[in-house]
Amino acid sequence: MFENSFYPEWLEAFIVDDERFGAAYDAVPDNRRAWLKTTIARLHALHGTPQVMWGRQENHWRQGHISIAESRPVDWTAVVVDSAYASGVRLLAAAMMPLLSGVEDILVVFSGDAPVAAECLAALELAGIEMAVQLDAENTALFMAELSASGISGRILALGETARHAVHHVGILGNGLSAWFEPQHTSLGVLSGASFDRDLLAWAHPDLNIVDVAADDLASPSSFAAICCEADVVDTVADTVPVSLGAGQEGCWIWPDLLPQWFTHRRFSLLSEV
Repeated sequence: MFENSFYPEWLEAFIVDDERFGAAYDAVPDNRRAWLKTTIARLHALHGTPQVMWGRQENHWRQGHISIAESRPVDWTAVVVDSAYASGVRLLAAAMMPLLSGVEDILVVFSGDAPVAAECLAALELAGIEMAVQLDAENTALFMAELSASGISGRILALGETARHAVHHVGILGNGLSAWFEPQHTSLGVLSGASFDRDLLAWAHPDLNIVDVAADDLASPSSFAAICCEADVVDTVADTVPVSLGAGQEGCWIWPDLLPQWFTHRRFSLLSEV
């Protein structure tokens, strides 16, 4: 799998094989897999797929200089996630973004010894992202060190505390490398008295506390990952809450600060006319 990839071939020994993917897919009930598919559909609708894979614009200016702007998807993206991470929809919302940006070499690294949640593997299989490995702490550190020294443009996504520490341990990234860290939240708010599928929310975010929020408190600054409310009050939700979900959208997710443009490598040349 890695012979034609940017990633080191020693990862082959730690691959998540088809059997594990298949077992995970079967372990997730049909009605829950449907929500993973819905999240994929929402992300496709919101961001589409890239129509231009690379571009070069050269301008010759009246003032006597030349500008050349070049852009293309980065060479690779590594999604580093705690092996104990439990939210398939949040992992999906992150891992889909390089795919929708035209990045060809996408690897998911489950860091740790805990069994990987079936929802996470099923989510990746449904998205068509099946290049995944599971590494212990030592091999995760080795992998991160090799990434940071690669000198090839890439992006790293870190989800979960173990992943956050592993990426931070590498130090300052540079030479075309950038990292995104999952925002740290512990709770998800639900408008008091409203009809929302709390069982679905608990499945989608098993690591978050589901907390009732009074309508009068929606505008108060909070650290909620999201607020479940309806359109008539969504404009009153505090700006510190990044996501609002209406009834019928409880099983979906999106990361508002993770956009396709972030996965683009850009170069700019400013030259003189000869």
